[in-house]
Amino acid sequence: MYYPYLRGKQFDLLAINTLIKEERWSKNIRPIIEPVRDSATLKKTIELFDRSDMICYLIMNPQVGTAKLFADKRFEWTLREASSVKKAEIVTQENPFEAELYLFNAHSPRKKPQLTIKNEAVSVIPDQGRFRILDVPNKILLREAFQTKKNVANYSEKVDDFYSDEHLFLEPDSLGFSDYTIEGSRYFDKGGPSRAIAIHISYFDAYLNLRVKHFVSDSNESAQDQGGKFFEALDKLADWYSRNQDQLLLTLGLEELLHYRETKKFPGLGTIKKWTLAHHLELIGAFLEQGDHWQRGWKKNGI
Repeated sequence: MYYPYLRGKQFDLLAINTLIKEERWSKNIRPIIEPVRDSATLKKTIELFDRSDMICYLIMNPQVGTAKLFADKRFEWTLREASSVKKAEIVTQENPFEAELYLFNAHSPRKKPQLTIKNEAVSVIPDQGRFRILDVPNKILLREAFQTKKNVANYSEKVDDFYSDEHLFLEPDSLGFSDYTIEGSRYFDKGGPSRAIAIHISYFDAYLNLRVKHFVSDSNESAQDQGGKFFEALDKLADWYSRNQDQLLLTLGLEELLHYRETKKFPGLGTIKKWTLAHHLELIGAFLEQGDHWQRGWKKNGI
């Protein structure tokens, strides 16, 4: 199983919604969603997982964004009694509340007598030595797989990065693997025009390692002409795809990005993020479903 850790921002949730509705979502992906705001899109996402009988873990005590500030929710959701939406908690206290997944971070207590975690629960821990020895059940390592840069333009200094090979070397009794997808662990709740625009596309190399290509705009002296910057990056992506399409999977997200060359429409930074994340999740889902035959991809009515 793949347990991607997602902050429940608008375009992250839209990426998930689209893949489920288009029947390109693998049940072997069980996202951990930390709400960052109480939104209608969050409500729709939670209800969609429930109706589709697909497992996701919803963090009930979010630590970022505005969701943690309000006790009363504007958007309530109704779930089945035996819902596939499971409760998760970021462990910040000695006696965690009742949940089915517990997420540890630097502020979590680490002494066994302090923790009351059921044996059937999942424990997601940082990939650090002091946490690996933590005596909790069903441990999954949460890795920082995406190599973030301080400035977007810096991705042009190294346009191809190793991402992960966790999916290749899991122990027989392992529950799965987890990471922060192609965003990294740092949380940002603001955006705006950028001096540079980058499109991050994950792919499998010849050895089935997961890598990320960075396609970066060239005119990065100022934040003017966001559309022009996008098409500079998109042209590089299209050229790379045309040269390597026999070794790639044309996911829904990748197809949508490439289509903007025809429409000549700048979709906005949020939509770019939506499609790159959708591509990443669909690609890993294809591997989890098909193994070495991941390039078979997805058909309209399932795999």
